Amino acid sequence: MSSGDSVADWDDFFADEFVPSVIALVLDAWNRVAVPSSSGKERTVSLRLYAALLTGKSRERHPFLIRYEDVEVDTQTAEEIGRKDIVFFPSLDDEDIYFCLEAKRLNADIGGKRRMLGDEYVKSGMKRFVDGQYSRHVRHAGMLGYVLDGRTSLAMSNVLENIQAHCAALGMSPPGAWTPCGFRPKDPCIRVTQHRRRTGRTPLHIHHIFVAPGRAGTRAAAR
Repeated sequence: MSSGDSVADWDDFFADEFVPSVIALVLDAWNRVAVPSSSGKERTVSLRLYAALLTGKSRERHPFLIRYEDVEVDTQTAEEIGRKDIVFFPSLDDEDIYFCLEAKRLNADIGGKRRMLGDEYVKSGMKRFVDGQYSRHVRHAGMLGYVLDGRTSLAMSNVLENIQAHCAALGMSPPGAWTPCGFRPKDPCIRVTQHRRRTGRTPLHIHHIFVAPGRAGTRAAAR
């Protein structure tokens, strides 16, 4: 595709080829990341993952550009409105066409106390997509949950509870459900939510990827 294609022309490519390829690369890269501690910093973990993404990327299998902390700018005001954690660009001709992964820690030790952080995952992560701050020109976005204590089921339950508590603000029909991933239906740690947006293309599909130390064997069996 080229810059002459309409934004809508990218929808099928994202759903059928691009997003599945990105998620497969992310999971493969995670298996090569040094195991973070439960008090690991989000930025440190993301940098390790970004490095693993670059070293594991193949030009033939992954013909896209990857950027870390890509700046989002409001072109009307020329102001920075955020920094997207990890971004994948399938085209070098259009800066608005990308798949963004917004990363958040879950079940982390902060100040000597264990915090689940599902509320921040929703309010400081998902909401940025739903409100049109990020990814407003595409229908697909991603959330990446670093489950630092390895208790993935507990972390996912807490995230879902927070999604359901804020389903109206997230543009979801009650009770705020998520579904298995269509192209990795057997993977218990990937889910998809659908949202209505006031700003940006709608509906929006957010792909939730939960990773934790020691998930390599489970992932391989789930393919």
